Amino acid sequence: MDTVMVSTVLVNILLGSFIVLILSWAVAGLHTIYYDYKRNKREQEASKRDEEYHQKRMEELNK
Repeated sequence: MDTVMVSTVLVNILLGSFIVLILSWAVAGLHTIYYDYKRNKREQEASKRDEEYHQKRMEELNK
């Protein structure tokens, strides 16, 4: 009876560890997706600002 109980406890520990590992991978993946989205948005806004700045400089240069 003791070996069955020890085996059950070890299997539960193994399953718990596996679940924690999978959840940590999922959280890391969601975190990466979120920050990639934010970075892409910042880059687009910076590109837009640079284009507007360039247009203003060209208008001043042509005067």
